[in-house]
Amino acid sequence: MSLIFKIAGVALLHAAFFTAYPSTGPYGNYYLAGSLLVWSVFVIFLNTSAKLVTFFSGAAGLALNLAAFGLMAAALALTMPQRDGTSVLEKLKKGRYPDRATVNVGLQRFGVHLDREVKQGVGGFDREVRKAINKLKEDR
Repeated sequence: MSLIFKIAGVALLHAAFFTAYPSTGPYGNYYLAGSLLVWSVFVIFLNTSAKLVTFFSGAAGLALNLAAFGLMAAALALTMPQRDGTSVLEKLKKGRYPDRATVNVGLQRFGVHLDREVKQGVGGFDREVRKAINKLKEDR
């Protein structure tokens, strides 16, 4: 696994947690930046060890990388700040999974307005269907 893909995986995992549980409070963005930096540096240092382990056994190198990402996910679930004071891990244990509205709010933090984009997509689809129906009527 290339180092750039590992760092992209770190960013993707952080984005997934922050999208699914967006109520991080006033220090959430600072936590995101600090955590991304810490885990990226950790993955860079781990990459050297993983290359050495992969030299002897490819499966062991893969296991080391998967263990690092599992550790990162657990650390994020335990330490990510939430406004209600309940950790993400406790929410997951209690079965409080994110719903669509929560994910929409989380995506808006990253500049993605899902509802607006879906409406535009549906509107474009409706226009194309109307064109196809009109063309079929004309061909009769």
